[in-house]
Amino acid sequence: MKRRTICFVLLTALVLPGAPLHAEETSAPLIAPASAPAAEPAAEPVPAPVTAPAPAPAPVPVTAPAPDSAPPPAVPAVAPESEPVADTAASAPAPGPASAEQVGKWTFSMNESGPDLKKIGAAGQKKLKGSLQEIARLITTTPVMSPPKGFEVRFWGSFSGKDRYDICTGKHCPPSRPTAVLAMMIGRYADKGGRLKAAFNTPSTMDVSTNSLGQVFSHLPVLHKDADGYILPEPAAAGERAGMPTYLNNGHAVAVLARKSRPLWLPVSRERYLKAEIAAVSKELGLPPAPVKKGKNKPGKGVEVNTQSGMPILVEEGRTWIDPADEKAWVEKSRSLTGRIKESAEVLKERLLQLQAELAGLTPEQRTVQARVDGASADGQSPSLLPLDSSSGVAVVTPNFRYFNPKLPLEALQLVVIQWKFDGNTLHDPEKSGISETLNNRALLEIYKTMDWNKLRNKVTQTAP
Repeated sequence: MKRRTICFVLLTALVLPGAPLHAEETSAPLIAPASAPAAEPAAEPVPAPVTAPAPAPAPVPVTAPAPDSAPPPAVPAVAPESEPVADTAASAPAPGPASAEQVGKWTFSMNESGPDLKKIGAAGQKKLKGSLQEIARLITTTPVMSPPKGFEVRFWGSFSGKDRYDICTGKHCPPSRPTAVLAMMIGRYADKGGRLKAAFNTPSTMDVSTNSLGQVFSHLPVLHKDADGYILPEPAAAGERAGMPTYLNNGHAVAVLARKSRPLWLPVSRERYLKAEIAAVSKELGLPPAPVKKGKNKPGKGVEVNTQSGMPILVEEGRTWIDPADEKAWVEKSRSLTGRIKESAEVLKERLLQLQAELAGLTPEQRTVQARVDGASADGQSPSLLPLDSSSGVAVVTPNFRYFNPKLPLEALQLVVIQWKFDGNTLHDPEKSGISETLNNRALLEIYKTMDWNKLRNKVTQTAP
């Protein structure tokens, strides 16, 4: 069988809400609909979802087996890296049929892995890629995708060598694990200059991340960051979505498929929270930080994150996945950003004395009580620490990276997190009323309702430690 190489170049651009994302791609889908014609025109410019690859990735060939008389029924587990790819993409829509009846296509592309993934080797990276391809296969076997009509789908996969929330660097820290994300974008056909083309400037999206514990806390504000990690509000349980335990983080449904033997987060004690708050106020006053006790791990040297009150570590603005390297720019533009209101030195000094006095007055038992904050605080200040006997407000937690079983390979699938975004009247919950009646929204809802989520659940390794 003849094979040829199809390469793509990803040009990522940060944009404001409602503005189109721009990219250029010359890629072929791993599967095209059986009814797709054989001809393949030059690829149209397509937008790329904003993902979290290693900085400045270079283009990488996308490979897939060539079809025989008809395209294969499923995505190959791993595309051979050393062989060229066969072009199986359906031809671009031609004028004539109504846009809603136009038979569409879907494509799968991968970003090149960075040097931070060398530790798992080529075999491990192929397994990571295979996991994303298997998830894409589950999506493309849903009725609305067999074949897609009136829309196109772009799958975009990327890797990262370490979870962005994992800042532990000491010898006692659990091993860091690579993460991956499959970003799916649905664009409906529209007439553009006499031709039907898929519009991706306002897509409906679904992001599926693997082994990314930080994604469980997406869209939540970072309260503080200390030597032991991020301090965050506890995600609010919101029932289930398609049988998956789900949390509602500032209006965003975050569905989770996880092992049941270990918690995803741990409580933050009142002592730890007060110390972190004292350090934050001292920094604002320009005072030197308190010395770190011997044996404590130091924060990682990764991208610096502003951890002022109300400042999200992951800011959704146009996409649900933001490159950590560009986080500061996104934070500055975020419409959801509150930040800390600048206080006078006199007010800060008085506050510092109050915090220090409260910490000094705690008994040993009180120091270990889980911290709770006033979740209704909306004045830009740090959320108020509630009294010791309070059961209201929001509990304070930190991600538990010991959730992952260290006896399993680094690339073993142990956690899956799913998020959605519907265009039009922008919503992030498939069970929310008021979703705009656009064709791509209807397609995303059909995928949500008909996908075999149990098959994906069964791929999450449940092996006990």
